[in-house]
Amino acid sequence: MQPSEPVTAYVLKMYPRFSETFIVSEILAREARGERIEIFALRPTTDARFHPELARVKAPVTYLGRPQSSSGVWESFRTAASAGLTDDVARAFGELAAADPDDAVQAINLATELQRRNVRHLHAHFASAATAVTRLASLITGIPYSFTAHAADIFRDTVSREDLRAKLSDAHHVVTISDYNLRYLRHHFPQQADRLRLVRNGLELARFTYRDPRPVGTTVRMAAVGRLVEKKGFQHLLPALASLIGSGVRADVRIAGTGMMAEELQSALDGLGLSRHVRMLGPQTQDQIHELLDWADVFVAPCVVGSDGNADGIPTVLLEAMATGTPCVSTTVTGIPEVIRDGSTGVLVEPGNPAALAAAIRRVTLPGADRTLLARNARALIEQEYDAGRQATALSRLSLQTLPQRPDLREHPEAVA
Repeated sequence: MQPSEPVTAYVLKMYPRFSETFIVSEILAREARGERIEIFALRPTTDARFHPELARVKAPVTYLGRPQSSSGVWESFRTAASAGLTDDVARAFGELAAADPDDAVQAINLATELQRRNVRHLHAHFASAATAVTRLASLITGIPYSFTAHAADIFRDTVSREDLRAKLSDAHHVVTISDYNLRYLRHHFPQQADRLRLVRNGLELARFTYRDPRPVGTTVRMAAVGRLVEKKGFQHLLPALASLIGSGVRADVRIAGTGMMAEELQSALDGLGLSRHVRMLGPQTQDQIHELLDWADVFVAPCVVGSDGNADGIPTVLLEAMATGTPCVSTTVTGIPEVIRDGSTGVLVEPGNPAALAAAIRRVTLPGADRTLLARNARALIEQEYDAGRQATALSRLSLQTLPQRPDLREHPEAVA
């Protein structure tokens, strides 16, 4: 790499992560534009399976250590001093001392690593640990940062408003993925509204070949995908399926994913007498998900707002189903109505209502339903608003706005805002 080539550093809590395909798509799209990307991960992966797209990522990955002893912490300070960061760490010491100890030490380690690279901008995903470390590293180095706010990182009851306000205030800009999120953040943080930007998650559209939906046969084939947690709403999908099957609908249902509710959902499935009709597939690769979407007559995303306020943004797999031509049913949670427009690009119902879910599935699978129109409208919307190439262009333009400031940031740290 030539010294003059600017690098954008992605700071992620864990990499790679099986469920975060949208981050991989984003990095690939930016690399396709010719950008230099480097990845810094706070944790090594705990996933046992990986998507093949990871092999296409060119960005090198650096794992930031977490010292397990006081001597390890001291070594982080010594290494930072050797990199010429003594005064910079001292200037940020108040913020470092107030932070989570792991975040503070990893921020020092990140700042040290950045001295060896031509990084001009830092970008984190999720307004949680990754952004906490990124913000502190930015305070030390003067390198401007941004982050993408998604869902759990802003909606969950445990999110600290003051902590989020500090992250928003110090960022050069903040990206969020839906109009709903944008309105929410502007409402709760009006003084930081000028930093907020809408950049929707994107898909590599070339990987999602569209086909018109097939006529529904004598057995309705349904697919659902997601982590088996409260906000995904599968606990409401199962009684909806029981109602449909009880009324005489023949169904073959496949649910892909794993999570803390796996045993609870399996027990509910058995209790409702659905074992012959519903298969729990466990975690699936990207290729397996594509095969599942191609197989299905309807894709269902029964999302709800969790008891802790946690909610989905816009599930990536919902966008994928729309891109491939699988008619979709989902709920009015957060930004989902921006993609599922009832009667136009899919069928939309209120969350947590099994009867409404059952009626929506009937609506999109009964004879006479214009499934092709729904699917073509959905694909057109994805092409117009959820293309990873357009997303990469928008993110690049935002990052490039920081480049002229870079040489003077340490001398004028107020310019970071």
